[in-house]
Amino acid sequence: MTRIALIVEAGATPSSVMSTLDMFSIAARYPEAAGCRLDLLSTAGGSIPLAPAVRVETQVMPAQLDAYAAVILPGFFAADMASIEYQLQNIWPPLIARLRTLSAQVLLGASCYGTFVLAASGRLDALRATTTWWLQAPFRQRFPRVILDAERALVDGGQVITAGAMTAHTDLSLHILRRLFGAALARQVGSIMLVDGARTSQKPFMALARHFADPLVQQAADWLAEDAAADISTQQLAAALHVSYRTLHRRFTRAAGMPPLAYRQSLRIERAKELLESSRQSLEQIVETVGYRDLAAFRRLFLRCAGLSPAQYRQRFKRPRAA
Repeated sequence: MTRIALIVEAGATPSSVMSTLDMFSIAARYPEAAGCRLDLLSTAGGSIPLAPAVRVETQVMPAQLDAYAAVILPGFFAADMASIEYQLQNIWPPLIARLRTLSAQVLLGASCYGTFVLAASGRLDALRATTTWWLQAPFRQRFPRVILDAERALVDGGQVITAGAMTAHTDLSLHILRRLFGAALARQVGSIMLVDGARTSQKPFMALARHFADPLVQQAADWLAEDAAADISTQQLAAALHVSYRTLHRRFTRAAGMPPLAYRQSLRIERAKELLESSRQSLEQIVETVGYRDLAAFRRLFLRCAGLSPAQYRQRFKRPRAA
C-alpha cells in the first residue's frame, strides 16, 4: 500500500483539499495506483472546519510521518503576512517539527501559503521553489536561503515540490501522482479532471501592487499611475514630492520590490493588458497609448513580463463582447 498524507488544519482552502481527494480517489481506480491511500491528518484529529459550510474528518497526525510516501500541504486562508506569521507560530509548529526530522526519502509537496510552512521547517533551504506570487517579497525576506522563482506555477526541487497560488494545487497533486505512479497514470487522472499540468507560469495572472503602507511610496505610485505613458525621471518625481532621489529610490524599492521607473514600466504593461482584454485597438495603437514607440521592443518586454506574447494574451483573456 502506498500511503499519502494530506495535512489539514482549520482554514485550509476547500478547493485544494477536495481536488486532492478527487484526484487520488480517481487514481486508485487504476492498477498502477491500486494500493494508493490518502489519509487526512491534523494535529488534533476529528472534524476540521475549512469554511463555514465545509468540514472534513481527519485522523490525529502521528509523531512520525516516515511511513508515508508523500506528505502534501494545501494552501490556507490568511488575510495578510501578519496572519501567516500568526499561523506559523500558533497552528503549524507540530507539523513543522515533524518535517524537520522527516526522512529525505519522503516526497514533500506544498502550494500557496502552505509553502511558507514548508519553508519554516527548513526543508526548502538551498532549493528552488515557488509560492503565491503576491507575497513573493515577504517570502524572500522571511526565508532568504530559499531560491525563490515566484514566476513559476510549479517547481520540482527533487524530493520537495512547490506550487503557486490556489488552483496551482491541482498541478501539484497531478505532479505528485506522476512522481509516485508514472506519467501514464497522471495522464489518465488529468484527462478525467480536465487538468493537463501544462500551466508553467504565474506571470499571466500577476497583478501590480497599487497600495502601499509607506505614504511617500503611495504618493509616488499614484503620481506614476495618473499618467504612466508620460516620460518622467526619478529625479523629477523626487523633486515633485520634495524628497531626494536617494530617499525615493530606496523607500520605493523596499516597498514595491522595484525602483520607480521599473514600476512605471509595469504600469504600462498592466494598461496594455487591460486594452488587449477589453478593446478592439490594434497592437500598434495600444503600444502608442501606453507610451512606447518600438513595437518589436514592446513585444519582447510584454513577453518577458506577462509570460505570453500580446497576441497570445489577447486570445486567452479577451472579454466577450456584449450582444
